[in-house]
Amino acid sequence: MQPTTNTPFERFAFVAVILMSVFFLLMPFILMPVAHIGGAFTIFCLLLFASLGFPIFCIICAIKIEDDHLNALAKAEAELSDIVVSDMKTLPSNWKPVKTVFILDNVVIANDYIKTFFWSFRKLFGGESKSFSKMTSRARREATVRVLRKAKEYGANVVWNIRYETSTIQSNYAKDGSKTIAGVEVLAYATAFTVAAE
Repeated sequence: MQPTTNTPFERFAFVAVILMSVFFLLMPFILMPVAHIGGAFTIFCLLLFASLGFPIFCIICAIKIEDDHLNALAKAEAELSDIVVSDMKTLPSNWKPVKTVFILDNVVIANDYIKTFFWSFRKLFGGESKSFSKMTSRARREATVRVLRKAKEYGANVVWNIRYETSTIQSNYAKDGSKTIAGVEVLAYATAFTVAAE
């Protein structure tokens, strides 16, 4: 089964952003020799790349990573659709559960700057933040898939009484002490077992 997170593209994007950040830190040292030569156009191109290219690259990567994750989740959910999932506490009277095991897993989905940008506007007027709703939904679906995969490893065909705990991870960037959401964590837990109806 293909992983839904930590894909090759995610790893590539992470390494590329680090390398680009190092390049920007070294840019003053790169520009000094060019400035002596008189390459004003080269300096302009480098500054244009730094001011536009980097954010555009990050936006494209964020959109692709989210799209790949949603597609991978849909595929994983289809593969695990043979497992019965319920949030009910009581079992049907004709079920005889065997091989009962408690399963627990979590996921943290990081925020990206696109969501932060739109959220900053949403804070001005209020209302639903659809970008964060989508991020929380992704985290919940990913946590569910991880629980179902563990259940399948144990040979269970039922995941019962599934519960979710959600928390936000916040970062303090502003000098005034205001915080921004850096990510969301969802913890999913349930009882998994094999059942045969009478």
